[in-house]
Amino acid sequence: MAAKLQDSYATLERKVEERTHQLEVANLAKSRFLAAASHDLRQPLHALGLFVAQLRTRMSAVERRQVFERIDAALATMNKLFNAILDISKLDAGVLTPNTSKFPMAQLLTQIESTFAGPAREKGLSLRVTSTAAWVCSDFILLERILFNLVSNAVRCTSKGGVVVGCRKRGHALRIEVWDTGPGIPPDQRQKIFAEFYRLAGRDREAGLGLGLGLAIVDRLCRLLEHSIELTSIVGRGARFTVVVPLVAAAAKIAELPGAPAPAAPNVTRGKLVVVIDDDRLVLSGMGGLLRSWGCRVVTGDSGDAALTGLANQDRPPDLIVCDYRLPDGKTGIDEIEFLRDAFRTPISAFLVSGDSDPDVLHKAQASGYHLLHKPVDPMALRAMVHQMLKR
Repeated sequence: MAAKLQDSYATLERKVEERTHQLEVANLAKSRFLAAASHDLRQPLHALGLFVAQLRTRMSAVERRQVFERIDAALATMNKLFNAILDISKLDAGVLTPNTSKFPMAQLLTQIESTFAGPAREKGLSLRVTSTAAWVCSDFILLERILFNLVSNAVRCTSKGGVVVGCRKRGHALRIEVWDTGPGIPPDQRQKIFAEFYRLAGRDREAGLGLGLGLAIVDRLCRLLEHSIELTSIVGRGARFTVVVPLVAAAAKIAELPGAPAPAAPNVTRGKLVVVIDDDRLVLSGMGGLLRSWGCRVVTGDSGDAALTGLANQDRPPDLIVCDYRLPDGKTGIDEIEFLRDAFRTPISAFLVSGDSDPDVLHKAQASGYHLLHKPVDPMALRAMVHQMLKR
């Protein structure tokens, strides 16, 4: 009996030690992730500070235009990093659900060619995309993100030669291959490149806006979709990434796919009454100004009560509510949207905006049924969401 108790105690102690070690590893990984993210965010922020300082000095119209272009580039870098971190958070939180369908691979290949032909040509590279009649079963948008990341990496890291994207049928699977004539990947780094913020020494910084998150996202998306990913490479000659996707029989008629371009939307914003709730004055000023430039009437406030007071002089309920998720006094955007809906006794269209990537926030927003845009919000994405909500 004593021996059994001792064995049970030893087993429990071993499990506790293993779990403690796993938590320590996870904490170290999180610390490294945050440190790397902080470093990469500081770079464009530092550049923005320098550019704004330049605008305060005397300069010609040409010089001023160049500074504005550099500010746009720095903001684009920050947006790419924030969006990539958000993608990682969504994947780790498990709130990203695949929407699988059957579609022709040719449509996705056409989008790859039209997207990357220009950037490849600007670098003096050839880009060859070979089409296929094959149909596959996957999530169109997520598979597109996987391949866009792979082709983007290939174009960025290749200085001469070119990139080839093609497909091979193998049994019941389609092997989608992205070849490049870049520097290749040493054998001891072929697993490391799928980790967050990992960069091959001296390459991405020279090549451009490499954030070290693209392949980490590719790896997670492939696991989510249950698509295997393979890598072969010869140092000095290039690399080949292969994504293996299930083949399906071609359908008789091609349905409209998620990635297909939508017809131009009419201007539905003019004259619409929009409420914006946020506890940051700069955000309220920026959001209000942008919406007014689109022809909206705008009421802003730092709470539902403040917004209701501002709406007192209006002749009708608002057409749309745009609300920050995390607000003072423990309130959420969901609370304030419901408060205004109850006050006007009508289901006013609404969506959330947040700078928070906490998995709990992602889960709650998803459960609420409200769309969630993450700060910093691209103005085009904001306008698309506003149009979508107002058309309802």
